[in-house]
Amino acid sequence: MEEGIVLSSFLTSMQKILISACLLGENVKYDGTNNDIREHAFIQKMLKLNLLVPVCPETLGGLPTPRVPVEIKEHRAINKEGIDKSDAFELGATLACNIAQEHAVCMAILKSKSPSCGSGYIYDGNFTKTLVPGDGIGARKIKEKGIRVFNEKQLDAAEAFWETLDKL
Repeated sequence: MEEGIVLSSFLTSMQKILISACLLGENVKYDGTNNDIREHAFIQKMLKLNLLVPVCPETLGGLPTPRVPVEIKEHRAINKEGIDKSDAFELGATLACNIAQEHAVCMAILKSKSPSCGSGYIYDGNFTKTLVPGDGIGARKIKEKGIRVFNEKQLDAAEAFWETLDKL
């Protein structure tokens, strides 16, 4: 019994991983769907250890699901109808950073190309599926907090990084 308590205490003290909620099968994408990656071995392992902290900066910022698609144009979150949604994106990014801090997050796995979570490349703001170098608003703020960001196509690199960490 005592050994179980020690193991439980150890697991709850480990640093956690922030992850885009859509990657865990939550239907929070702009179109009401998800980008489920729960079948990946590393994600399965982290789920079993209860080390994933799901967030969707867009819904945290008050945007509904489904919603009109948004892309970043001139550092602003503009939807396909031309309406500026930057305030909601900024609020959601701030709240996601607060959640990361509350959970002692040591890294993040975020949805690629997203105007919130994209890291390295995002859509150019013209709704033509053209990628340009840049970060989504949430990814940028998370990186500014010193948290290493990976996307769902970099899970092997994320796992390798995880293995290098002192997780306590």
